[in-house]
Amino acid sequence: MKWVFSFSHSKRYDEWIESLGVSSKTLMEIAADGIFRAINERAYLRDSKVVVIAGKGNNGGDGVACARRCALAGARTVIYVPDEGHSPLLQEQLELFKRFNLGEIKGYSDPSLVADIADADIVVDAIFGVGFSGKMDSPYAEIVEAINSHARFVVSVDVPSGVDENGEVSGPAVKADLTVCLGALKTSVLLFPGRNLAGETVVVDFGFPVDREMGPLAMYEDDDIRRMLPERLGHENKGSFGRVAIFAGSYQYPGTVYMTSVGALRSGVGLVYTIVPKSLKHVVNSPPPLPDVIMIDVPDRRGHFIRENVEYVQQTKLKFDAYVVGPGITRFPGALEFASVLLKTFPHLPAVVDADAIMAFKNRPFPDNPHMVFTPHPGELGAITGKSPKTIDKERITMARRISTTFPGVLVLKGAPTVIAHRGEVVINPTGNTALARGGSGDLLAGLIGGLLAQGMEPFKAAIVGTYVHGKAAELMPNERSYRVIEIGSALSAAFTLIEKGEVPFIDVASR
Repeated sequence: MKWVFSFSHSKRYDEWIESLGVSSKTLMEIAADGIFRAINERAYLRDSKVVVIAGKGNNGGDGVACARRCALAGARTVIYVPDEGHSPLLQEQLELFKRFNLGEIKGYSDPSLVADIADADIVVDAIFGVGFSGKMDSPYAEIVEAINSHARFVVSVDVPSGVDENGEVSGPAVKADLTVCLGALKTSVLLFPGRNLAGETVVVDFGFPVDREMGPLAMYEDDDIRRMLPERLGHENKGSFGRVAIFAGSYQYPGTVYMTSVGALRSGVGLVYTIVPKSLKHVVNSPPPLPDVIMIDVPDRRGHFIRENVEYVQQTKLKFDAYVVGPGITRFPGALEFASVLLKTFPHLPAVVDADAIMAFKNRPFPDNPHMVFTPHPGELGAITGKSPKTIDKERITMARRISTTFPGVLVLKGAPTVIAHRGEVVINPTGNTALARGGSGDLLAGLIGGLLAQGMEPFKAAIVGTYVHGKAAELMPNERSYRVIEIGSALSAAFTLIEKGEVPFIDVASR
C-alpha cells in the first residue's frame, strides 16, 4: 500500500517529523538524496549537463541540494534561481554550493537561461511544490514554456510545477518525464490532468511512519489486493462461495442484465440469481445466453420493475447473501419505488446500489444499511446531493470524504480515478483506462462487487478489490480504444490470475 498526500497532509507530516527533533534542513537533505538517486538510476551523470530551475522556497532548496549531488557525481551543473526573495533554507543551500565551487548559479534574468535548458541532458523542475494554486505569472510562465519546448528530459520535484493538489492546471505547467514525490505520492500526480503531466512517478521515503490520524489517502497494489481476496481451502462447494441476487434491466436496457451477471459470475461467487421483469426474459435468454445464471422473472408493468416485486421475491423465499439493484431499471416511478422498498425490506444484507436505483434517493433518505455499497458517477451523486457534477468531479477526493462521513455505507465515486470512501477514510484506485469509458462498464463493476460481498467480504474491502480488478481487466486489453465491455468482462478472470499468481493467461476475446 502507498500513502497519498494532499498539500495539507504534506504540511502536517513535515511538521510532525520536525516535532520529533528532525530539522527542516535534515529533511531537505533526505529529499535531495532521494531525488538524486532517482535521477542517477535513470541517467549517466558523469560529463552530462544538469540544469536545475529552483523556486524561491524550500522546493527550490531541495533542487539545489540535489544539484550539489549531481555535481559531485561528475555532472556539469547549472542552477537558476529567482533574482531575489530566497527562503533561508534555499539561501543556505546556495551558499553551500558556492563554497565548493560546484558549478554556476544564475538568476532568472540571465539571457542564457533558454539556451542552457535546450543544451541540458536533464532539467530539474524545482520551482513550485505541492502547495501551488492558481495561475503562475511572469517570469515563471515563460520559464515553464521554455522547459516544455526545449528540455530533453525533465525531472519534477514533488509535483510538476503549475499543477495544484486537485490535479488542476490553470495556466502553463511543466510536463515531466519523471516526478519524484517527497514522503508520499501526491494527489496532484494521481488526479487528471496532472496525472498526464507527471510522467513516471517515484517516492522518496523519509523513513518515518505515517499516522492514520493525519487522514492520509491510500492507494493499494497487487500484493494488498491478493491478501484481501476470500480464501479458498479446496474442500468447498458452490454454497460455500455465497449467493448473489441481481435486480437489473428493463425493456429499454436488457443488456445491463447480461453485463451485471457476467461481473458477478467472474467474481468467484457460488450462485447468481438474476431477477428480471417478465417481458424481458426472452430477450435476456437470447444468444449469447448465460447458462450458469439462475433466471427468475417477476411480473412487470410495461417492461419495468414495480413495487409489488418485493413481495413476490419474499414469497419465493429466495435465499441470497448479497444483492445488486439498479443497473438498467430506468427512472420509471414504479421501478424507483421498487428499489427503495427492496432496500428497506432487506436492511441487513450487503447491497450494491447502482445506476437508476441511486435516483430513488433523490428525495428520500438513505436506508440505514451500513453494509451498502453506493456506486454513483458525478452526475448521479450531484443529482441527489444538489452539488454540481463538475465540482464533484474536480474535487472528487474532498467530496467523497465529506459525503462518506454522513453516509451509512461505502461510497464508490466512479471516474478517473475512482475514489472509494468510508467514514472519512479514502482510497484512490490506481487501475483502469479509457476502455472503461463506455456504457456497461459500471454494470460489470456492480456485479463484481456484489459477488465479492456475497462471498463474505467486508463492504469497504469488496469495493476496493472490485474497482481494482475491474480496472486491471481493462488494462489487459491490447488496445483500449476498440474493445467492448463484455470483452473486459472476459478478462476479469485473467486479472484475478495476474494479481494472485503474477502471470497473465491467454485472453480469447475474439470469441466473445
